[in-house]
Amino acid sequence: MPVSDPLDLDHLRSVLDQAGNPWHMTTTSMTALTEEQRVVRLGVPVDSGDRSAIENAKQSNIAAAVAATADSVGAPAAFDLRNIGGVNYTTPVKNQGSCGSCVAFGTVGMMEHVTRYGYGAPYLPVDLSEAQAFYYYGRQAGRNCGNGWFPEPLADQARDNGITIEEYFPYTAGDQDASKLNADWPNRLVKIRSWQSVTNNPAAMKEDIANYGSITACFLVYQDFFSYSSGVYRHRTGDLAGGHCVTLVGYDDAQQCWIGKNSWGPGWGEQGFFRIGYGECGIETWHNVAALGTLIHNWLPDQRILALWSNEADANVWAYGELRGWLSLNGSVGATDSAMLAELAASKANGAKVGLYEDNGSVQQIYAW
Repeated sequence: MPVSDPLDLDHLRSVLDQAGNPWHMTTTSMTALTEEQRVVRLGVPVDSGDRSAIENAKQSNIAAAVAATADSVGAPAAFDLRNIGGVNYTTPVKNQGSCGSCVAFGTVGMMEHVTRYGYGAPYLPVDLSEAQAFYYYGRQAGRNCGNGWFPEPLADQARDNGITIEEYFPYTAGDQDASKLNADWPNRLVKIRSWQSVTNNPAAMKEDIANYGSITACFLVYQDFFSYSSGVYRHRTGDLAGGHCVTLVGYDDAQQCWIGKNSWGPGWGEQGFFRIGYGECGIETWHNVAALGTLIHNWLPDQRILALWSNEADANVWAYGELRGWLSLNGSVGATDSAMLAELAASKANGAKVGLYEDNGSVQQIYAW
């Protein structure tokens, strides 16, 4: 994308005032940058056909999204993953820095949320590696900080091969190879069970957000968005800056908006989150991906065992961890199950924490004190 002249913020303030301040602007971490630096913090390539189609269909997109009520698919009229019965299932807001790696943050954020929400485990530490997503899988596809990527091929990689933990390849901004990726990564990762495109289907977007916790969505970013601080954003003035990918964590039919989690740090927007109007900037019509569950293959954090359950049937022994919930024991070797059960029972009696290695819902290994 060509870099436009910076937006006149006094003009933006005047435009918002004249419109009755439908959303609010402020000096942000993004407005403190040059226009060149801002554009780099996007990352979804936009061609002229995409732009024309989205801009020409704006009014019909708004009407379609408003008409596709959550009630029509049996979903609640409003959903916010940050407040499900008073519990927050989202993971912390991150900052992609000076690299067009937003697709990694939008997709990995979705995976973290779907893991917590899908397993009913809001306090389970799930911190996956955006660096592996972008500098390993993206680099293999010829993508870099300058040309960005798309969520669909990354979702394929997350389904087929998985995303490892942040500790195994910490993120820093700037093109790099995967030499820092821990060789043990295939043993510690999360996979997408399956995924589907929900592009041009706002009803399915709402349904999948309500059922799985969040989705990935891309949209066009115009210059006024960099100054967003609160409210329901709709483009008012400024040129197109580029394409961007985020994680949608909710929606509200009464406000006619989506709730997004951005990757520009918690100092931008509504503590790193934002609301964007239905039909705005192609948010429903351009690269939207829903993960239909996740699979965990990882050592879980040390936690107390709160309950154990078994009966006379073979391979039917379960343990309830305070952070993860119910997990079955391996079930393939009876003697091993019995030994693990004895260790877990002792730890439960003593209130001691144990380490559990989960392989798709089953405990394969433990360590206890």
